[in-house]
Order: sequence, then structure tokens, then C-alpha cells
Amino acid sequence: MKVVALDGQSLVDISIQVYGSAEGVFILARENGLEVTDVLKPGQVLEYSTGNVIAKSIAQYFTTKKIHPATGVSFNPEESVWEDMFDLTF
Repeated sequence: MKVVALDGQSLVDISIQVYGSAEGVFILARENGLEVTDVLKPGQVLEYSTGNVIAKSIAQYFTTKKIHPATGVSFNPEESVWEDMFDLTF
């Protein structure tokens, strides 16, 4: 099977999504020739095996509800909710 990485998704996020557990990150990394700490690019295609699902009920829940966890955070100062009233001086 294949899954396409979305913006902000890590290998752990996709592991939870397709294998139902963060433990599957090691399997997912090995299947795709990656390190568990590699940063994914949006649109990057990963392969996974349904035979490696660790928690079927969780993986099915994510599939049924179309949930795609994305815990990556990027900071864009132009989209900040804070005005220029704060600086990095302590």
C-alpha cells in the first residue's frame, strides 16, 4: 500500500495513521529506506504493508474518520498572532 505525506507529517505521524502505533515507525522507516528522524516532504510517497499493522482498531479509526495526524510545526513570523510587542530580550 502507499500513503502520501502531508505538510507537517513526520514518519511517526504516518506510522500512527497506517499501523495504529508509533512503534511502527521502525518498520515504516526500514520499508522505505529512511531513518526514523528523516524529515518528510509534502507529497513524498511511502510504502507500507497492511500485514505490519500493530493496532488494527486505531489504524481503522484513522482511515474511517480520514484523520491524518501532522505534528510538525513550522513558524512563519508573518502569520504570528503576536504583535511586535515581544522580543527575545530577557
